[in-house]
Amino acid sequence: MIKIFSHNQRHDHLKSYEQMLRARALVFGERLKWDVQIVDGKEEDEFDIKYNPLYFIAERPDGSHATSMRIMPTTGPTMLRHKFHTFFPDCPDICSPEVWESTRYCATLQSGEIHYTGELASSLCQTCMQNGIRHLTGIFFRPMQRIYERAGWPPEPIMSAELEGKMITLATFDISQARLEEINKKFPLAA
Repeated sequence: MIKIFSHNQRHDHLKSYEQMLRARALVFGERLKWDVQIVDGKEEDEFDIKYNPLYFIAERPDGSHATSMRIMPTTGPTMLRHKFHTFFPDCPDICSPEVWESTRYCATLQSGEIHYTGELASSLCQTCMQNGIRHLTGIFFRPMQRIYERAGWPPEPIMSAELEGKMITLATFDISQARLEEINKKFPLAA
């Protein structure tokens, strides 16, 4: 099941929201050792609290978190503009009502659960198309590129840089009917 709600609507989806924050703490704080603030076992940052992002959460039938992501308009504060631009020389200021930033992709998948990624991607693409969003932008570590390509959503790299000895890429992802069809072809259970 996919849950879609904004930060302002989180009280209507409190269990889902808190499970997502706990998953983010586990993945970003414990597994990846990112410099994130974890309070009471939850990872929530200023972009959650101040800027009302839109969340996409794929849940298992028992209601537990499988995968999630948040998006925010590039016409307002973004992680690229306020946190990551310094890593990229001559970083472009991406700002358009048709381009939103995707961040905090988080997966707690178990073996055989890749279809949750497809459900999330399909729902994300459909929602963006319905709301006039033509591209997503995001920053990811190099191994994620293969995952995006396998999902039928290959990124269009803008530039790369090194962060703590690892390559990170700034890229855009197109939103279109053709892209949605490719995602659904890669993930039959997501269609």
